Amino acid sequence: MERSSLLLIMLLSVLYGGCQNEFEPFEKTDKYVFSMNGYLDVHADTQWIRVMPIGETFLALDSAINPNQVRLTREVTGESVVLNDSLFTFSGDTYVWNYWSPDSIVTNEEYRITAIDSEGKQSSAVLRTASELAIPRIEYTQDFEEISVSGVVEDSLILLETRYIVQAFVEVGCTPEREIRFSHIEDITLGVNGEYSFTSTNREAIAEKLDVGPFSFQVNERKLVIITAGENWPDYMSFSDLEVDLPDVISNVENGTGFVAGIAKREIMITDRQPPC
Repeated sequence: MERSSLLLIMLLSVLYGGCQNEFEPFEKTDKYVFSMNGYLDVHADTQWIRVMPIGETFLALDSAINPNQVRLTREVTGESVVLNDSLFTFSGDTYVWNYWSPDSIVTNEEYRITAIDSEGKQSSAVLRTASELAIPRIEYTQDFEEISVSGVVEDSLILLETRYIVQAFVEVGCTPEREIRFSHIEDITLGVNGEYSFTSTNREAIAEKLDVGPFSFQVNERKLVIITAGENWPDYMSFSDLEVDLPDVISNVENGTGFVAGIAKREIMITDRQPPC
């Protein structure tokens, strides 16, 4: 998996995934106040950022521990809003605070996220939002699950996947639904002025993952997911695996840790959703 895709998955999973990782606490210092992780998506109707006080454990065990205030500021105008907070509870009596806003985000502008605790200590991150991501042209053939995609992007492509919800046929009915994903970043042909295209035939690849014959399953959902990011996306291909894990290497949080990115994300249904068998 490419590191750009890995970092994006880390940003997504830190908001929505389970969190049972071991964590070595930071040395007690005023340098790190909060951790911030997430992204601002110019095509999303709600923005989500996880903000957590940095303590002795990866996730707080006390749900009362949360920042007093997290603000989102549009730098060019100075407009600022206080984000809403939502407490998420995981197994093991651990908690996280995710902050959200229903306000739209403007393309190609700088935004600042600031978290302030009850003592006035704060962490902040400045990012530049992505350009608008045009919906690509898609051609699809069911026999071979062949998909051809072409389009134009203004920013860098960091994720391009086809995602399938499938069920294998068994003697009586079907197996439970399962999601299968294929990355096409390495299959892209790049042209001038941001043009890109790829063609992928996925029926046999799906069958291989299900360990069945090429026509021994049904597809209930086919989706194309494209994500682009602008200049704020880290250029860390020269970093070692160890360096990528260090807080000061890819973090853009002042007086804190973590990474907040600006992206443009499109999820496009290739065919209508079919009922499970």
